[in-house]
Parts: sequence; structure tokens; C-alpha cells
Amino acid sequence: MIAAGVFLAVAASSFWLGRVAFTPSSDTDATQAILGDEEIRSEIASLVAGADAPVLNQSPSQLKEYIEQIATIPAGADVMAEFVGEAHARLIGERADPVRISGPQQVLIVRDELVALQQPVTLPVQEVGSIALVNTVVGWITMITAILGVLALIVGMILRPERGEFTLALGIGLGCLGVLMVVLGYLVPLAVLPAFSGTTWTGVFARLANHWRTVTIGIGLVAVILAGLVMFGTTSLRQRRQWSTPLAVGRYREDRSWSR
Repeated sequence: MIAAGVFLAVAASSFWLGRVAFTPSSDTDATQAILGDEEIRSEIASLVAGADAPVLNQSPSQLKEYIEQIATIPAGADVMAEFVGEAHARLIGERADPVRISGPQQVLIVRDELVALQQPVTLPVQEVGSIALVNTVVGWITMITAILGVLALIVGMILRPERGEFTLALGIGLGCLGVLMVVLGYLVPLAVLPAFSGTTWTGVFARLANHWRTVTIGIGLVAVILAGLVMFGTTSLRQRRQWSTPLAVGRYREDRSWSR
């Protein structure tokens, strides 16, 4: 039962790591979080401004500043969500094609129809092999530990554990879940994954870690609190048994010696 609790805790926390760091999304909130990275936002603005400023008879620096301002608001994040999600997918090895910002997308970004016939602008995002490997490994860990956890749980239930054994395993499993949720779901994407490469787009991971921080730490905290309550209840149950059992055995032995 303890093995089942630990395996399932690893499966759940690694699944959450995959959800936070390795699930490209076109969601506006997630995109706005990613665009909160100054280097990513500046790279997108520089490329689009460099291509469109001559057509619009504007200064590239002024247009870049305007695009960066657009990127910080929900409406701008919604416009950029598609290609930002594609860039994330390419970074982690889930997209082979280059990431391009089309003419119609540039129209929505600069708010001017004059750039509708512009050639697509290619974002310089490349797959990072080590991060793609981590993405694959995390997926396998999630699947394997989930299977092992279910099998261990079935075996444990067949062996008919006592209530104290079941609650002990539950407490340990919840404690592991709480710790691993914070480590894998927050600290790894915040500090470990960006260290694999110095490219601009690895900033995606830290931004997403902070985007999901409240949920991640909240789940971890609740799991630790529940683990503490379960372990406290298990300890109390064992203490009650220790106080009651020796007394009954002692009386039985005294009665037998008196009868002789």
C-alpha cells in the first residue's frame, strides 16, 4: 500500500509537470503569461516591426514599442496566442515546421491592413534536444508509475490491509504528493528547465511555472495538510491499541498463574 501511494504520487506530480511545462496552448491567459517575458516579447516585436515599419512609413523602434505594449494586454495576447503556442511546441520537440507569423496575423498585431500582403515572418525558435528528451521521459514516467501504482494498490487490497496500514500508506502517499507537486510542478520548470539552454524561448517555462504557481502550491499544501491529519489519526489509533492490548494479555497471564 505504501508503494502504491508513492507510485501514484509520482504519477500525479509528473503529470502536472507535463501539464505546466510541456503542454503548448493557445489559451489567452497562458499566452499573456509567456509574453510577460521581456526577451520573448521583444523578439516578436522586433521581427514584426522590422518587416512592417517600411510599409507603414513608421520608425521601427516606435512600431516595436507599440507592438510590445499590445503584447501586454489580453487582446494582444489573444492575437499572438496561435504562433506563441506553436513556438512552445517547436521548442519541446512537438513541432517540426518553422513558426511563422502570417500577413493576416501581422494585420491584427499592428492594426493596419497595409501589411496584409506581407510575407510571413519566421520566429527563430529551434528544438532544444535535451528539453525534448525530458518531455519524452516525463511522459513515460507518468504512464509507468501510474500502472505500477494501480497494480500495487490491487495487490495491497487483495492482502486485506488493516485500517492502520491503509491510513499510514495514504498519509505517506499524500505527503509525497505534496512535496513532489512543488518540486516537479513549480521548481523544475522555474529553475531547472531554463538551465538546459540559453535561448530566448526557454523563458517560457519560468513564465508558465509562475502562471500556475497558485494552483501548484495550493494542491501541494492541501496534500501535506491532509497527510499530517491522516498520520496523526494513524498514530493515535496505534497508541490506543498499545495501551489496550498489553493490559488484556497481562490479565490473562495472571489468571492462569493463579489457577495453578
